[in-house]
Amino acid sequence: MTVRRLRTPNRALRALLAEAGWSGARLAREVNSLGAAQGLALSYDRTSVAHWLGGSRPRPPVPELVAQALSARLGRRVRTGDMGLGPVGERGAVGGGVACLDGALSGLGRREAYLPGGAGETVPRTGVTLKSDAALNAGPTFNAGAFLGDGTPPHGPRITLAHVESARHLLVVLSRSDDVFGSGAVREPLRRFLTTTLLPWLRGAMTPGVRRELFTVAAQLAYLCGFAAYDGGRHASAQRMYGAAARLAREAGDEVGHAVALRGLSVQAHQLGYTAHARGLAAEAARIGVRHAPPGQHAFFIGQLALAEAAPGDTASLAHLARAERCLERAGDAGELPVGAFHPGALALQQAYVHRARGDHRAAVTALETSLRHRPPDERRSTAITLADLALTHLAVGHLDRACAAAHAFLDAHLTVASARVDTRLHTLISRLRPHARNRAAAGVLERARPARRGTGTNRTPPHAT
Repeated sequence: MTVRRLRTPNRALRALLAEAGWSGARLAREVNSLGAAQGLALSYDRTSVAHWLGGSRPRPPVPELVAQALSARLGRRVRTGDMGLGPVGERGAVGGGVACLDGALSGLGRREAYLPGGAGETVPRTGVTLKSDAALNAGPTFNAGAFLGDGTPPHGPRITLAHVESARHLLVVLSRSDDVFGSGAVREPLRRFLTTTLLPWLRGAMTPGVRRELFTVAAQLAYLCGFAAYDGGRHASAQRMYGAAARLAREAGDEVGHAVALRGLSVQAHQLGYTAHARGLAAEAARIGVRHAPPGQHAFFIGQLALAEAAPGDTASLAHLARAERCLERAGDAGELPVGAFHPGALALQQAYVHRARGDHRAAVTALETSLRHRPPDERRSTAITLADLALTHLAVGHLDRACAAAHAFLDAHLTVASARVDTRLHTLISRLRPHARNRAAAGVLERARPARRGTGTNRTPPHAT
């Protein structure tokens, strides 16, 4: 006689559906839509949701999609565990970080809708899925006695600290090139190194100490690759790479790297309009980062928390800014780090965005001017972004001549940088100046901007960036 295993009805998911006011069919449609944004061809319907309510568990990443859909509907974070769909059995599975990186890299070649915007600039919500904290925190932490590969035995040459140093050197070079020339200069070299060189190394034989070091630098390279995708307006790819970075860092026992990846996801969530997720991710990144990072890096995490919480009339964001400023004053900046670097110019830019979110555009102008004074000259992309935002903020307060002066400086910087965020600001600036086309200063900017606009594109490479 065959005995059927009885499933336990999922009362948690049923309660959340009732709170959302959704039918099973509506939840299925939302999950299918969110999956499509990540290149997943899902075809769930009300019958599928009925099975989940009856106790079955969909395979990853569907639980994370369900959590995202309900989080957006309810206006608060919903974790997979809150819905009774948390990971069972796979939490201790080996190889999560390597498999995650492999999948993220394979997704880099897919066609993806370009989404405009940039730091401090919110764009309308899209179908891009932001992974829940539970999804990012799931998976193994580093275990010196366990193999952390992709489920296959180690093979190939034995990996040593020389391999680690090689990866670190490339990280420094590509991170600096990204600062100077924008993501268009590093996206393809970075993808090739991760795919053809780093992945085989991660699957190779090595001592526990080497493995820890290699996974740490791999997490930093994955984060840089995610940031390059973000800078290129490719948000689904960026999210997958940030997720891989978070998992690799956790497997290495690198809490700072984990916090850096969460912060990157918070920046992305804020831009895309997922404010509740941005706040939650920023708070978790700050909690971990301030506990484990060196003092000079604390402001990197606290400043993002201030931006994520900024809103008209709030005071918490100002308190966070003051705390971040004190951290920099006491410890000095963290400008020498290839990932997670921070200095007074970067903090002043975040101060500007906080003031702008609170409706204080004049204070934002002052902070943007401060950021430009403290910005290192080789950070060309950040300089271009700050100049564009200064021009746009001057326009918001009615200072047309000052806006045009900043716009000319921005056009000078734009020529040397390949960045979708910079290109988007060019288009925004042109559209905001068109109503003033009869003004001589504005007409001069618009005339200069025409050839610059024709040269924009997420795949263009700036001069001397090969």
